[in-house]
Amino acid sequence: MRLGSAAAVLTAFVIIQGSALASIPYPGSPQYANNILSDFVTPTVAPGDSLAFGFNVSNPYDDDDGIMTNVTVIVGIYRYATQEDLRDVDSDFENPPVFDNGETQKTVDIGTLPLNSTENLSLTISTSKNTPHGSYFMQSTYFVRLSLEFNFEGNDTKVVLKSKGCFTDEQWAEMVSFDPEESLVNLSYMKDLGVDGLIPDSSFGLKIPIPRWPLGLLVGGCGLVSFMALYYFVLDNPGKYPSLEKRFYKLRGKLSELRSKLKNVLRKG
Repeated sequence: MRLGSAAAVLTAFVIIQGSALASIPYPGSPQYANNILSDFVTPTVAPGDSLAFGFNVSNPYDDDDGIMTNVTVIVGIYRYATQEDLRDVDSDFENPPVFDNGETQKTVDIGTLPLNSTENLSLTISTSKNTPHGSYFMQSTYFVRLSLEFNFEGNDTKVVLKSKGCFTDEQWAEMVSFDPEESLVNLSYMKDLGVDGLIPDSSFGLKIPIPRWPLGLLVGGCGLVSFMALYYFVLDNPGKYPSLEKRFYKLRGKLSELRSKLKNVLRKG
């Protein structure tokens, strides 16, 4: 599965050419894009439960011209995956996880981010018992794409940052290369798509919790086997453990008495 390739891109690709009109040169370069989103909360819950999906949005531009305005974040659940299955979360995907607006995508308007400031976003995602999920032993993952747009204060040029899930597979293959003889990112093609830089995808998990009763049976069975082993060992070695031997003979007598009572009850019944 190649869904994790976006993370490697963020730490390795060369500096992105910014718009000549931007207040900050190269506003989508890794030194900025890699520090805008952080502290992702990516829980795993059971089908039917709700989860809090969250992350921080920060202003990494240490410059007087770097005040971010009209900051908008678009968060979308776009892909479902297990070890055996991979599907797009689209109009044909039944019972998908949804945000509090009832959709698989939500737009959050942050407004202005002053220099060195951080805004925490926490979004509630709801699932149903029928939401596709993994098995007891195989977790399912829902991938979340992120798009961030903003202006610098006093500048009309929009800066656009997007994650892997915002591109088609064909666009991503054209834009990103892992061939050591080629540039990692096709900057010209990325600019043609109207994107200034790349930010990471995120995800959350959905899995049926393993029932506790099999574990209880296993622990109980192990305890019973250990007790019986000790019981027969002590009785097969008379005199070595007199205290335990006395207790086990007493227990044997009580069990024999209980069996006799049960037999009488069954006969009368």
